[in-house]
Amino acid sequence: MTKFYLSVCLPSTALGDLRAALDAVMAPFDISFPDGKWNPNGEWDWWHINGDDENGFVVRPEFDGDPRLIHEPTYPAGRPRARRALRCDGGPRGLLDFEATKARAVDEARARWQAEQQDFARLVADHPSAEPLSTFLERHRANSEGYPREQAVADHHAQPLVSALNHRSAWERYPNLGLWVLGPESDPISHFTRDVQPDLDQAASWALAPTALLTLDGQWIEADRPGPFTSVLPGEEPSAAYARQTTAYLDGLREDCVVVRLLCHC
Repeated sequence: MTKFYLSVCLPSTALGDLRAALDAVMAPFDISFPDGKWNPNGEWDWWHINGDDENGFVVRPEFDGDPRLIHEPTYPAGRPRARRALRCDGGPRGLLDFEATKARAVDEARARWQAEQQDFARLVADHPSAEPLSTFLERHRANSEGYPREQAVADHHAQPLVSALNHRSAWERYPNLGLWVLGPESDPISHFTRDVQPDLDQAASWALAPTALLTLDGQWIEADRPGPFTSVLPGEEPSAAYARQTTAYLDGLREDCVVVRLLCHC
């Protein structure tokens, strides 16, 4: 059993009775039919309107306090939930500041990267320099029999800078680097010296794309079931295609379409 976030797209008329509209579009995906039998298309066993601090929407400043905005007053367990300025659980697409939502996600991703880079600089200062895995693999490709891949990986991981990342003490000293469990494809050096822009682009793409999307025409879309409007570009991961095109779908909605963020459990 797990919890996940879902964006539900509804026509403007849904605001007349939001709960009834949500009940209607969510019903086909209840894991149990009304007679109690299992629904093979089921996706949830309970849901609650809840766009929390990380998963809610930013409101356009000129619409802050607009009665059409959706603010769920309680958490799933019933505890009161404070209303935050310029934040909401949904509303008409034209009242939601999707660009600010993306910008917030990019700022958070950049802050994480900067903290990581500061810790990596400290790690580098404490250990001899190291080569990325690609350097060792080039030597392997030049002499595959005399220098097997397993040895190339072992030599890469044996470098003190890389080896340090495989110990909890490094995580304690450099908390923004995480704890690496080194495997055949692990290349911390390339990871920590990467170009940050793809990370920022991904953060912007995922800012509007939760685990799943329920479209206006009732399609349930997820990364591993991308739906007819999703196409994977050459070299693109399916999950990235899902995020990119889910974002494009939400960006392209009419301004009076209602978008609601739900917390679901299954």
